[in-house]
Amino acid sequence: MVVASQTPTGQADLTTGGGERCPVCAARCVPRIDVGDFQLFECPACGSWSSDAQVRGAAVSFVPQSYFDNADHDRDKWESLFQRLPDHGKGVSRVLDVGCGTGAFLRHAGMRGGGADLVGIELDAERAARARAANPKALIHEGDALEMVQRLEGKFDLITLWDVFEHVTAPTALLAALARLLAPEGMLYVQTIHEQSLVPAAGRLAYRLSAGRLRYPVRRTHEPHHLVFFSRAGLAHAAQSAGLRIRELWFDRLAHSRMDGAPLLTNLAALALRAENAFGGGLFVNLLLTPAAGADAER
Repeated sequence: MVVASQTPTGQADLTTGGGERCPVCAARCVPRIDVGDFQLFECPACGSWSSDAQVRGAAVSFVPQSYFDNADHDRDKWESLFQRLPDHGKGVSRVLDVGCGTGAFLRHAGMRGGGADLVGIELDAERAARARAANPKALIHEGDALEMVQRLEGKFDLITLWDVFEHVTAPTALLAALARLLAPEGMLYVQTIHEQSLVPAAGRLAYRLSAGRLRYPVRRTHEPHHLVFFSRAGLAHAAQSAGLRIRELWFDRLAHSRMDGAPLLTNLAALALRAENAFGGGLFVNLLLTPAAGADAER
């Protein structure tokens, strides 16, 4: 995971930078929910939601240890991704992981790929150091995602963003920059939060039914360290704007072991997410993207 350290010049008109424009499709947003130290905005054009929490310095309750120290619990997701790649990823020779954290996925990709060239980007200095230690042969760049991507050269067979897209100020701009680094037959994978999932929808409903008096549920389901909450329409717009097509889309959920918070709340959330997943939905939406000119028909 990686977040922007500040709002880059030229992005102040986005809601994530204190403006009024949707960070996904650039349409004018409507402020819907006042959480106190930040606001949530709805985009009437693409249906995505966004937050000005970063620019307003809202307090963050996220506990990194719960998330990063249990990264290997996502191994099944990593394998699921490789199984969806052509020839199960055997032809992948160069991998870029944006927001590589402590390097767990890169390590898995390296062991599975048999000598693939590994590159990572991570904002946090301590996690970047851990990623280098876990992947001595990998090149780990430390800094803001968009800034680092714009400095990279060459093409990649596989680019991944695990729980990253919702953290950046201008996700559509980041996706466009990454598309330029994708090999003609390459794949770009995104896992992010689905705003139409049961949990965020319940948080917004509690706020609305209480006429804004009940803020905790919506704050907990729209944590301040998340800046953008995507609809399927918003993701389709971002992909198209970047010259990409959705090759495959599927849903899954956050592992219980990677949740932070009171045990009662995490147990209830895990139960709700498991039920939602059983019916074909999920808190996480996964996209496998290809260059538009060579993409398979959307399925």
